[in-house]
Amino acid sequence: MKALALAVAMIMPAAAQAEEPFAGFMTGVAACLDASEDEAAARACIGVGSGACMDGAPGGQSTVGMMSCLLAERDAWDVLLNEEYQSARTAARQMDAAEQPANPEFAVRADRLRDAQRAWIAFRDANCAMEYAVWGGGSMRQITGADCQMQMTAERTIQLRSLRQMLTEG
Repeated sequence: MKALALAVAMIMPAAAQAEEPFAGFMTGVAACLDASEDEAAARACIGVGSGACMDGAPGGQSTVGMMSCLLAERDAWDVLLNEEYQSARTAARQMDAAEQPANPEFAVRADRLRDAQRAWIAFRDANCAMEYAVWGGGSMRQITGADCQMQMTAERTIQLRSLRQMLTEG
């Protein structure tokens, strides 16, 4: 457990909030997701910001630069994830309220979504700490740990987006 906490702590200091010049490359992430019509198109958005950042930011090709670019994109996806989560949770609450009078035992969508999101956060953190640990003392751990966080956050955002669409379009 100490090793897990240490690995997460090693990734997190730089992860607090993306800084310029790295965050400036992330505007394309939300635009790409907004323009995507399905999950496959949304998945094509993963890496758009970090790729542009690595190619264009000063030091973007260095280990620290790549990690910073990946964490900046992770932060961009995290904003989108929180928006999708809140929208999906609101839609789930509305469905629960409509179902509550006739079938209260089935009016649990919002609670189950909350529980799933909490479990996902714990899984993401543990999984990415493992990805980080695989590289031992090597500098690749920084890139791999950051990439894991970005990839998993993006995938979860896309999942929540699909769930929200299902709940609202019904």
